[in-house]
Amino acid sequence: MGSNSLIWAAVPHNSDGVVFQVRVERGLQRFHVSRRVLEDAFDLEPKAKDARQLEHFYLYLDRILARAATKRATASSDTVALQTSDFISASKERSRSGEQMAAGSAP
Repeated sequence: MGSNSLIWAAVPHNSDGVVFQVRVERGLQRFHVSRRVLEDAFDLEPKAKDARQLEHFYLYLDRILARAATKRATASSDTVALQTSDFISASKERSRSGEQMAAGSAP
């Protein structure tokens, strides 16, 4: 799914992240990336304004669309929520757990 498959993107009325719609094989699919996901996975500053959330979304558009392509709902028009865990790589996760184990064993 390339960036040309993006139909639209907007910040919802509650100012929580970005909702976007992409063209998939036989139709359209809507996704939601929450503000929390943008903060945790893409280092968005806390309490960022709507325009900044949207700007950050476009900054990481290719990565977000690539993940959306693998997580899209099958035969459903429901909005699919993308989670922080969808964007954390396995190596980064192993690194984090190793740091936590080392910190827990320190005297």
